[in-house]
Amino acid sequence: MHPRVVIIAFMLMFCTAVNATSTLNFIAEDLHPYHFKNESGQVDGALVDLAKAVLKNTTLSASFEIMPMARAFHELESNPNTILLSLLKTPTRTNNFKWLGDVYFTDAYVVSLKSSKAEATHLNHTKFYKIGTIRGYSSAKYLQQMGFTEDKNLVLVSYYQQLWQMLYKKRIDFVLMNTLTLNNELKMSGLDPSLITKRIHLEDFPSTLYFAANKMLDAQTANTLSDALEAIKQSGEYNAILNKWQLPLPLPNTANKL
Repeated sequence: MHPRVVIIAFMLMFCTAVNATSTLNFIAEDLHPYHFKNESGQVDGALVDLAKAVLKNTTLSASFEIMPMARAFHELESNPNTILLSLLKTPTRTNNFKWLGDVYFTDAYVVSLKSSKAEATHLNHTKFYKIGTIRGYSSAKYLQQMGFTEDKNLVLVSYYQQLWQMLYKKRIDFVLMNTLTLNNELKMSGLDPSLITKRIHLEDFPSTLYFAANKMLDAQTANTLSDALEAIKQSGEYNAILNKWQLPLPLPNTANKL
């Protein structure tokens, strides 16, 4: 065999071994109670607990970090050992990441202030007003695909606190969001949840959240994590984690395997 070929083959084997044994980096945005920084500054939350439970069933090690969603996407796409703690699997994302397993679900609604005079019973009606969501979310892509534009009727921000402040100050008319986190987000923002009403349920919006990894994550590592996640679901530990965080258990029609 040509010496150059031997060197390249050795380098590939070395890189694969390093990738398989390197510390994983679980990342997510600040979204209580799924993943957030607690009062001690530690990364905490239901899906953080789930990831730690998965890791206990393996020999893998990992770090955890909270960051804005836009930065999280950059990290996910750039670093082979990065895993996002929760990501909606949409058609445009399917081939961009490794999907390690479904971990929870969402329930998408367009909401507004109860006092709002804006008339809307269908998403298209909100095009005559301003609707907001988080930059980098699948909801932002969804609205753009539905014809909303930032120069006309779409407002994108980096943090949910900004989003809710804009709605309560009537700088926007509607918000597209996951209502399972509604009360927590409003309380964390110092706002009164009783002032909000659900307006439009988006039944065609993707609803299943996954552990999503960089496409270059070592295949053996990916399989190990997927198998450990499935084992936790079968053992009942998954349900125990959700109960600890007072989260609703998924219904059969909200996920394929949960």
